[in-house]
Amino acid sequence: MADIARNTGNSRQRSFLDSINALSCIRFLVISDIVYQSVKIMVSGVVLFLTRNQAVDSYLKVFLIGYIVICGAKGITFFSKNKAFFRIERIPDFEDNNDIAIISNLVEGCSLFWYILGFHWIQQCNDCKTNYPLIYYTCFTWLFLGFAAFIAPLLAIVLLLVLVTYIKPKLQTIIYRNEGDIPDGNTRCVICYENYRSGTNIKFLPCDHHFHSECIDEWFHVRDSCPLCKKSINILYDLIETTDNTV
Repeated sequence: MADIARNTGNSRQRSFLDSINALSCIRFLVISDIVYQSVKIMVSGVVLFLTRNQAVDSYLKVFLIGYIVICGAKGITFFSKNKAFFRIERIPDFEDNNDIAIISNLVEGCSLFWYILGFHWIQQCNDCKTNYPLIYYTCFTWLFLGFAAFIAPLLAIVLLLVLVTYIKPKLQTIIYRNEGDIPDGNTRCVICYENYRSGTNIKFLPCDHHFHSECIDEWFHVRDSCPLCKKSINILYDLIETTDNTV
């Protein structure tokens, strides 16, 4: 009974992992962004309601009102731009809408201008931190998150470039003895076109293609992809692969 339960649990876990792909992750991120924008709108609205009787000397209330409008515009344009992901079955089928993309860029530009203006207003209010802490720290939080959102993609691009350049997967290497060591029965290296000899090192790529270790290492000096199927050996590229890619 214990073995049956364990096998059932493993089967469910494999089914769950198999259901996770790049498309499902994109859909999750789209929904998460809509929820995130909605939460910021509700929090800002609650703060404005709680401080409705406070005569704040600065324009922080104006900033929050404009911030609510911007969050709403961001949520609408982001969903409109990515709603096609909920209809398609493959990422290559996605077609970007240029008109919505232009509107989205305009909204992003307006939001950056609003953040800069809000930063100026919050600097002008010297006593807001003491006299109006709720509205002050709410505006400060939104400004911090807003500027971080503009900087984060740049940092992410730099990090990905570093990872793709320097992080390489550890490839399986075996010492060839006989034909039984090669699952597909192909005992020839397609780089040098020589048959494998007993005692030579054979290296397997993530795509299951195999070559002489010396040959494939020399190939990697030119490019980091499989000579046969052109699939990259870097595991980070799996983030954009789909289940439709076949060898």
